[in-house]
Amino acid sequence: MTIRIATAPDAWGVWYANDPRQTPWERYLDEVAAAGYAWTELGPWGYLPTDRAHLLDALSTRGLGLCGAALVHPLLVPNALETLRERMHPICETMAATGTPWVLLMDDSDTYPTPAARIATAQGWGHMMHVITTIAREIREEYGLNLLFHPHVGTAVETEAEILRLLSDTPAEYVGLCFDFGHHAYAGADALAFMRQHAARIPYYHFKNMDGEIHAKAMAESTPFMEVFQNGVMCELDRGIMNFSKVVEFLRERGFDGFAVVEQDMYPCPPDKPLPVARHNRDVLRRLGL
Repeated sequence: MTIRIATAPDAWGVWYANDPRQTPWERYLDEVAAAGYAWTELGPWGYLPTDRAHLLDALSTRGLGLCGAALVHPLLVPNALETLRERMHPICETMAATGTPWVLLMDDSDTYPTPAARIATAQGWGHMMHVITTIAREIREEYGLNLLFHPHVGTAVETEAEILRLLSDTPAEYVGLCFDFGHHAYAGADALAFMRQHAARIPYYHFKNMDGEIHAKAMAESTPFMEVFQNGVMCELDRGIMNFSKVVEFLRERGFDGFAVVEQDMYPCPPDKPLPVARHNRDVLRRLGL
């Protein structure tokens, strides 16, 4: 068993390729290494260098490797498949060239201004499943990569019922889950119970915790999720409702061999905030033996 602890630009408040409120990429990589992580996700395409030689040099000089790449894309629009293929191509080339097998796909939350607007019709759901399955097959056949779908608050796949429907409507041999504990809990479900029941479809985890008090207040007041995130609802791994000692115990029992990526949604955030948080989260996992 090898649980590899990684992190991602998201944990430094990075959601976009270019945004003046975000940490510059050089500082991000310096601080990832300083916080004690050996792996990072690629982040939004264009945030880290897109030139492969430049990227590999930037990583290797800091003792870092890539663990995966995430892509956020509107999956319900009619031309989703065509536009997704175009965006996937350079990412997949980089992942294949660096020996990184995981590509994470997430629906585009910016498409849905209200909770009701994000719920797919039967036709829209079928279209989305076709897009996900087709892309998964294509990147496996062309690049040897594996697609992981990432459920997320505010998107067309958010609730546990929607995740279960996705698992039923996509082929297990092509589509796995990037399971995010924080987002699963935010949608009102028992993340640990779901992980235990569906571990066979989860080869890759986002370790994230949630502040129960902030969440309860937000639900009572119907606060938009982006505002709740900015209020700190996603908290340090030892300060929320999830007991990560139980998570680690379960993964050990299964002999899990793969990545646990530490995230903490903080966009936007002051530039000096992420590093102490990242160090704290890494120390929490060290105390759990990781």
